[in-house]
Amino acid sequence: MTSIETTAFQRLDAEGRLLKPSHKGATHHAGRFGFRGEIAVSLDPLLALEGVHATAQEGEAALSFLAGSLASFRELPALVAALGASAKPEGKYFIYVSDLDRASRYEISIDGVPLNVLPIDDTSVYNELIELLYLDKTKMKKYDTAEKIDTLADGAAKYDQRFEAISFEEGLKRL
Repeated sequence: MTSIETTAFQRLDAEGRLLKPSHKGATHHAGRFGFRGEIAVSLDPLLALEGVHATAQEGEAALSFLAGSLASFRELPALVAALGASAKPEGKYFIYVSDLDRASRYEISIDGVPLNVLPIDDTSVYNELIELLYLDKTKMKKYDTAEKIDTLADGAAKYDQRFEAISFEEGLKRL
């Protein structure tokens, strides 16, 4: 069974960044560890990536999949800094941001970490991902939390749609 000590979550956990977990453990995929909850971007004052669904493979230093929401586009660099080595160029990262225009969908690289940045209104990250990744919501209702995380991570791994690539600075100008 995969333990947190052998994954990219180990450092985040040791720093007290993994908050409010509804799942923090192995998933149904061999060697995969999943997390659902919040990740602290800063601890004082507390700023968190909310509605998080994330996975990491055993023995790998970085998360393979991450999705969550931030209140402001301006918080993206702080998120990448908090993730540090737990993020990698090959990862699939979907960050929903409350202050983006509904039609905005961007691909932004910060310190070599590619982020798919999308708007979010009053819905949940979970529901947004189901729609974005074309997953069957009815089937997913029958899954336990670990299987839901696996399904989201697998869907993200297959996702190949590209959004407009812009710099973080250009994104600030478009707010």
